[in-house]
Amino acid sequence: MNKVIGFVTEKGGVSKTMSSVNMAHILAVSGYHVLFIDLDAQMNATDMLMIGTGYESPCYTNLLCHQLKSADILYEGFIYESNFDLIDCIPGSPLLKDIIYEIHSELQEKRSVFTCLRRNIELVREDYDYVVIDTNPGDTTLTRCAICACDGVLSPIKADNFSFSGVTGLLQTIIGLKQSCGVSVEFMGMFFADVSLNSSGYKRVREWYEENYSSYILPVAIRHSVQVSDSTLKYLPLLVACKRHGTTDDYIKLVRTLGLIDDAHNERLEKYLAPRKAGGSQRKGNIPAREVSADNVGSQGGSHG
Repeated sequence: MNKVIGFVTEKGGVSKTMSSVNMAHILAVSGYHVLFIDLDAQMNATDMLMIGTGYESPCYTNLLCHQLKSADILYEGFIYESNFDLIDCIPGSPLLKDIIYEIHSELQEKRSVFTCLRRNIELVREDYDYVVIDTNPGDTTLTRCAICACDGVLSPIKADNFSFSGVTGLLQTIIGLKQSCGVSVEFMGMFFADVSLNSSGYKRVREWYEENYSSYILPVAIRHSVQVSDSTLKYLPLLVACKRHGTTDDYIKLVRTLGLIDDAHNERLEKYLAPRKAGGSQRKGNIPAREVSADNVGSQGGSHG
């Protein structure tokens, strides 16, 4: 399928990273080869996917501001194996806080800097079924580079009054980048995340969005759960940390609603879920040899170089 999907919001704290990590992991469990790119300086996704792998922070200036010459350069200096089968990762770093200013400086000389990441992804795109990008919150030059690299953009939102301005700003940004940079980027939709499905506040806000953004709002909501917090403490995606849970089912429904899994790969996902449905506790497939935690880190990952 070779689709590049970015999780983008102009507001923080809306479960963007958890959504991107869990989508990538569900796709991998289904048998797709996924490249995950962490462009958030908080690097929470990197911690979830790569803790204990001994990776090094790549040169983001080259990745985001310059055209790399070959796929080998990406594999040798940027792409690492994660702790999970079929997921490779370009790790994040606090250094990404400064790259925003470097991109801005490059923009003074060449507008095409916004499309450098897109062109560099093209070098390895045929090696992956999906590329998933977790971005930094807000409308920054780094976020705009990420949007230009995507085929489609997803936006998780909260059931509050503050998400509205972020969504309208994001839609305007996408339209502007399509016109100024000549890129083809689809807004795949927005979905509510970390919500109490039975609360009157959520129902009221969702009704308003469905009336005003009916073509953009997805028929899926990710429910609030303490198990999500527990999975982050264990550095594990939900399918590993709590396979038998409604929030996990919500993310699976999101992936299926977007049509990202074909029949053959859906069958593989169903086989992975089968022990859960049978009430058993067997764990197999896309799971590290041992659970990864802050006190028990592995060394499974490594550069492709």
